Amino acid sequence: MFNPVIDVHHHIISKEMQRKQRELGMEIPSFMPKWTPEIGMQKMDVCDISFSFLSAPSDLTFIDQSSANALARKMNEELASYAQLHPERYGAFATLPLPDPAAAMEETLYALDVLGMDGVAMLTSYQGKYLSHPDYTELLTELDRRSAVVFLHPILIPQKIAGLSPALLEGTFDTTRAVTTMAVHRIFDQYPSITFILPHTGGMVPYIKWRIALAAIGQDSIQVETTPEQFQAEIAKLDHLYYDSTLNLGTIQKLIAPDRILFGADIPWPADSVLRIQRESVFQEAQQISEENVKAIAYGNAFRLFPRISKLFDIEKKLI
Repeated sequence: MFNPVIDVHHHIISKEMQRKQRELGMEIPSFMPKWTPEIGMQKMDVCDISFSFLSAPSDLTFIDQSSANALARKMNEELASYAQLHPERYGAFATLPLPDPAAAMEETLYALDVLGMDGVAMLTSYQGKYLSHPDYTELLTELDRRSAVVFLHPILIPQKIAGLSPALLEGTFDTTRAVTTMAVHRIFDQYPSITFILPHTGGMVPYIKWRIALAAIGQDSIQVETTPEQFQAEIAKLDHLYYDSTLNLGTIQKLIAPDRILFGADIPWPADSVLRIQRESVFQEAQQISEENVKAIAYGNAFRLFPRISKLFDIEKKLI
């Protein structure tokens, strides 16, 4: 049977961002990969990805807030244009000009209501403010009201840690810190209708759910008395999140229910061989569990979150 593969983790290299960087005389790193809609689709074809959600989660605080607002608008119109030009291959998540909550709210409304984008891409924190900060209450309330999808991407600092590239490890720990902070501050209780997607299998979250639950129960203390039922209630909130498979496969399918796992590739960053290896690894492990796992991770869970794209793939008519 034909199984489409829906990828929720595909980054553009924004021409609008690079235009602003050149305008400011900033040097664009030599390691930055090339990306165009055509290159993106070529990469998708390398590992048989049918459809990708594009994003450019960005820290725009290198410019003043007014300029950041304008750049976010241009980036979102750029992202939306790719989805409009190639609706059979691309959807898009909006970039928000945080940490200004009012500007982020305005851009959210424009991106979702005018541009018709599929959700928003946010960083784990902005200038040290995690999403648990009171400044973001109104924005999160609106996203919750809309049952919006939030793709929560870690910050990759430029400095090496322990001599290692931050892209290798630090992003996974940044995601873990962010989710733990949100659990402690009851963000998942306050905004239960937001769908949070955690990339890279949520960093360490699936592996240390017990510790995160303990932090939430004790409000960052391990000396608070508790019960097994309280632990299970806190862990259930973490199990309710979505986790994409990007570049951190491990034993995620043994730790998280199959209806909470999405496929992610991280195009255009990995080499073609890595793209093929991670795709094969994800679906080989899923196949060992059941054919239903394969379908859920490949497309079923994405269809549930984004009903509009299911219409692009009439599975029953593509039986071989």
